[in-house]
Amino acid sequence: MREYYFPAFLDLRGRECVVIGAGAVALGKVLSLLPSGARVRVISPAAESGVARLAERGSIRWERRAYRPGDVAGAALVVAGTDDPAVNEAVYEEALQARALVNVVDVPERCQFVYGAVFRRGRLVAAISTGGASPALAAHLKRELARVWGSEHGRLVSAYRRLRPYAQEHISTVQERKRFWLQAVRDEEPLRLLRAGGRAAQVDSLLRGCVDAWAAGHAAAAPTAVLP
Repeated sequence: MREYYFPAFLDLRGRECVVIGAGAVALGKVLSLLPSGARVRVISPAAESGVARLAERGSIRWERRAYRPGDVAGAALVVAGTDDPAVNEAVYEEALQARALVNVVDVPERCQFVYGAVFRRGRLVAAISTGGASPALAAHLKRELARVWGSEHGRLVSAYRRLRPYAQEHISTVQERKRFWLQAVRDEEPLRLLRAGGRAAQVDSLLRGCVDAWAAGHAAAAPTAVLP
């Protein structure tokens, strides 16, 4: 028996994800997939208004018909969310044969993955899962995170992303870069600057200064080569 789910973040950019069913629950699944860059295809004779609007805008592809065998061929991820258990079971079996990750809504034993309560601040993403035991608790903890992490944390992640090439260029070894980053993320000054309305260029300048100071300090401490 499974003890818990393995936590992972999937790269679904350009990959096809198929959602069978288009009710309110299915809409939530679709909306969670779109920020990942997945190509979302919905199959259902009728759809919740939100699904229809997404299709009208071209954000998803909606095939207005019932599920047919072969519909999940080539999909990376499949969600079965119809009101018909027999259809959901057929989708599950086909997805297994197609080696696609599959989730049958509200049937944990037919889920190879589960949806957590996802919290986003730009590139900063946290997913909280109770393994299906208590989605309400996961949602509550997500709200608790929202009180701690503000938009400035998302902007800080973006600043660190911009800093990485500069740090790699100026701090020569992997080990030294690891030590630098462990110290850098404890520095509260970049967050204070962001909370005060600092612009990206100002934060970048501050962080690059931290890299320069680290590189200079450790270069001075490096042992001098002894010539023969």
